[in-house]
Amino acid sequence: ERKTLIAQEDEFNKRSQELKEKLENATTEGDFSDLSDEIEELEKDKKEAEIEKKKTLIDGEIERIESELTELEEKVKDINNDEKRSENKVSKLQVKELLRTGEYYLRSEVKEFYDKFKNLRSVGGEGLTIPQVVIDRIMDIVGDYSTLYPLVDKIKVKGTARILIDTDTTPATWIEQTGTIPTGNVGTITNVDFDGFKVGKITFVDNAILQDSIINLDDYVTKKIARAIALALDNAILNGTGSTYKQPEGIIPNIPQANLVTVTSGRLIDIIKPIAKIDTGDDSIGEIVAVMKRSTYYDKFLEYSINVNAEGNVVGKLPNLSSPDLLGLRVVFNNHMPADKVLFGEYEKYTLVEREDITIDKSEHVKFAEDQMAFRGKGRFDGKPTKPSAFVLVTLGEPTGGSTVTFSVYDNSDGDALAGATVTLCGATETTDENGIATFTNIPNGRHNYSVALEEYNTKTSTVTVAGVDREIEVKLIPTPEEQGEG
Repeated sequence: ERKTLIAQEDEFNKRSQELKEKLENATTEGDFSDLSDEIEELEKDKKEAEIEKKKTLIDGEIERIESELTELEEKVKDINNDEKRSENKVSKLQVKELLRTGEYYLRSEVKEFYDKFKNLRSVGGEGLTIPQVVIDRIMDIVGDYSTLYPLVDKIKVKGTARILIDTDTTPATWIEQTGTIPTGNVGTITNVDFDGFKVGKITFVDNAILQDSIINLDDYVTKKIARAIALALDNAILNGTGSTYKQPEGIIPNIPQANLVTVTSGRLIDIIKPIAKIDTGDDSIGEIVAVMKRSTYYDKFLEYSINVNAEGNVVGKLPNLSSPDLLGLRVVFNNHMPADKVLFGEYEKYTLVEREDITIDKSEHVKFAEDQMAFRGKGRFDGKPTKPSAFVLVTLGEPTGGSTVTFSVYDNSDGDALAGATVTLCGATETTDENGIATFTNIPNGRHNYSVALEEYNTKTSTVTVAGVDREIEVKLIPTPEEQGEG
């Protein structure tokens, strides 16, 4: 609507300018009469547009107020739901015991929920709130479908939340028995704020299952919702783009630049070495896990999987596909990882916030088939790495013998190519040809110092970074002051 109003205003300005030009060129009484009618019509259109603009502003204000009222109603509903849940809350271990004994299916809230679920088409727009005992069953099953959910730290909150993290790793101070403990550094407290972003999945259920026993219906519904949530959470934990796109923040987008490493040697030792960026010895750390795409493991690491017996002796260079590892580090597969990349990390340094309510409603975006009903399971989560430096991303490049670095040397004052300049790189020296070119081959990856020297010019020194691709460096030498004066 704003764009429409701007376009309308531009149109009025254009018409006004045209009328102004016509007035300047008018010569007869008839010309002035016609222009008078056009001016009146323009003024009339402007008044009508002004009224329409005010209506648009009013409509926008009404829409804003209605949106705020909806948010308030949602918060009140959350409070009421939390109060209802606390009355019947049970632990996940208790849920497993209830399932084992069959008492889970006899609980009143479970029976009432599935009775309403069978008639979901007649449920109002607010949907069904899943009982806490069923939520605990769903979140327990999420771990069966997700490879990352079991690794990360999880907390339950109501609404937005803030956790405080003490990042101080300094030791205590030894003092005399009667001495005063120095205040020193009491720790660096970091605030980490969390919100609740919605995740949902539309799913179909056959009417035959709706007519089946509550046991089969519960098994179908809980697994469908758990699997959908698990896949969404795994992707968000790794690649989530944050509040801008209404989702958790992923690990990979937050990794510090220094913890992004490329390895092209193909040697296992070079792939493992970057873990030193995590295990610095400054503080005790938890288990470090290597997460990668399954195909990456088969393509790059299968040959390194070695089995040992109880005495620690190597019994064969055989792939251990049931419990893959790299030099003792646990390997976890996840297909949301990019190919040929390994994410080493202490995954407890990622916190996933779970809102305590998961709801089901009918789908208004999918037509109901005769023998199926569409439902949508929705949950709210947030998450972010509380310590991004606890992760390192290793990119596995193709082994290479080195890159070619080409130097083009010119006179800074007139741009002429300089022949005979001495270029030094990685301990090797080359002289520029008549075109000012010097070429070095088989330069290894890394940052290297170079120098370019020529009589009657200031020597140029700098660095070049090689990362598996050829480089072309342009160098402009500045004449010495004596040379410039003679010119």
